[in-house]
Formats: sequence, structure tokens, C-alpha cells
Amino acid sequence: MKKINKDKIKEIIAKSIEVNLKHLNDRSTNKDFAKWDSLANVKIMLQIEKKFKVKIKSQDTSKLNKVSSIYKLIEP
Repeated sequence: MKKINKDKIKEIIAKSIEVNLKHLNDRSTNKDFAKWDSLANVKIMLQIEKKFKVKIKSQDTSKLNKVSSIYKLIEP
């Protein structure tokens, strides 16, 4: 599997939670943004699966609460 594009992941998250990309960094969490709720997690999951052609297990959806956790979830 190829190395993930961290900037693209941040773009997906920013779009899903409707914030400017400059407000996100590797340490950002769902607690930092009011719109990063369970619905946003589903959007993030679907977009990451589509973009990176990976499958995220439903039990791993709860791990979509930190930018760095998302990297780890899909990185080889």
C-alpha cells in the first residue's frame, strides 16, 4: 500500500466539518470543532474510503476523532 497523503486527509476532514483547512493540524480532534460530530465521522469515513480505496471497519469509526488517529487507521 502506498504512503497516505496527509494533506488530502486534512482536506477531507475540513470539508466534512465545514472549516477552513488552516484551522486543522495533526493534533486536531473532534473536541476542537462543534461540527465534528458522528455525522461528520460518517462523511469522513466515506470520503476516505472513496479517495484511498480502503475499507474502514464500522468498529473503527470511533477512532475517527483525531487527525493523527485517522492517519494511523489507514496508513500501512
